[in-house]
Amino acid sequence: MLNKGFLKPVISIEKIGKKRFLTGIVIGVLVAFLASYFLNYSRESMRMLTFFADPLILSDKEFRLYDLFFAAFSTSLGFGFTIAYWAGRRNPNVKRRYLLTFAASNAWMVSIVAFILVARYGSLLPIIMYGLYGYDGQFDLLNDYWFIFIIIPAYVFFAHWNTIRLVFRTRYWVIISIGFYLLISFLLYKTTGVDRNILNQTYYSQHKQKFDLIDSEFEKARKIGIFFSDTTRDILRKENSERTMNLVLQVKQAFSKDSKVPVDTLILQKIVIHNLNKHGLFFFRRNDDWDQNWSYALPEQIYHQIQINDLESKETELLFEILTEQIAIFTTPDNAWVEKEKYTFYELQKSTYRRNIMRNTETIQSRLLQVIRKLKSEQRFEKYHYLIPEFEFDDFDGRQKHFDLEIT
Repeated sequence: MLNKGFLKPVISIEKIGKKRFLTGIVIGVLVAFLASYFLNYSRESMRMLTFFADPLILSDKEFRLYDLFFAAFSTSLGFGFTIAYWAGRRNPNVKRRYLLTFAASNAWMVSIVAFILVARYGSLLPIIMYGLYGYDGQFDLLNDYWFIFIIIPAYVFFAHWNTIRLVFRTRYWVIISIGFYLLISFLLYKTTGVDRNILNQTYYSQHKQKFDLIDSEFEKARKIGIFFSDTTRDILRKENSERTMNLVLQVKQAFSKDSKVPVDTLILQKIVIHNLNKHGLFFFRRNDDWDQNWSYALPEQIYHQIQINDLESKETELLFEILTEQIAIFTTPDNAWVEKEKYTFYELQKSTYRRNIMRNTETIQSRLLQVIRKLKSEQRFEKYHYLIPEFEFDDFDGRQKHFDLEIT
């Protein structure tokens, strides 16, 4: 025999209570707006943490996908607060009160656990992944795990309805709520976005000298029939990524051969020296050859390339410009940070880089000076002499050593 109250009532505004129904809707919408704002600003805060290394720069498409996810997820959270409010008080229309308690508790649990999940994984990427030396976007959420951005909001939304169906017969309310859910999500997507260009423009302005050189050299290369891909441009704009370090190492190794180095490789060498890219500084310990910490072609290798190229060739011009960039490292102010207001961000970086080079190499400075003097002594290179100014040798408290080159 069926007990009284066995049949579930059909969900309606009257069953929930008109005042409680409207108040719950208002609470849910407000929570959704607040959550969407919080998630969007948190994303920018997390992105800011990555700007100490290679920053997380998102494309417009990626920004839109994140905005849509935050809007949909926030709407699901808001719906959870609405359910918790509806079921949080005694309802005379529902005989089995424990089901109301269960629905409210489940709404709180699903909302809180889902929020913790998103917050935890959303913070792991910028804090841990982008803090790893050599990280190069191997863990790509948007392209490799895009389905997560659909599953999480959908699961949270329908998990709330699953408990409501234990208390009421829902009939068409689920379909109606889906339409309302999509409407609120779209409204949040359009109204709760943040200005993501603030961080991007700050980053680009700090590295303007580096990026301008890349663009300038690529434009010069295009005029002589050499074209670089956008991927190469992105690699050169990074500092610690795996692809950037591999590129620097491959360019360096190209100079170890007796054959002529191609023009495109010479252009890349000039760029990576100017932009202070490296293949892994401090990888070699004291019992190894510390000059291996020098990430670029050795001065005598550049001299060899000058000798085997025509005097008026583009290659020779680029080789002298490469020497210019190497000289600039050793002639940059050593203590620029003491009066940092006088220097650009790039100049401060170069000053720090010089100190690292002086501490972790031994004979590069001596080799470079000898190559400069040798080239200046040869009159046939007179037109390039202005590119290779001589400078004073700095022993850097005994860390730098003289090395006699056999230049022929």
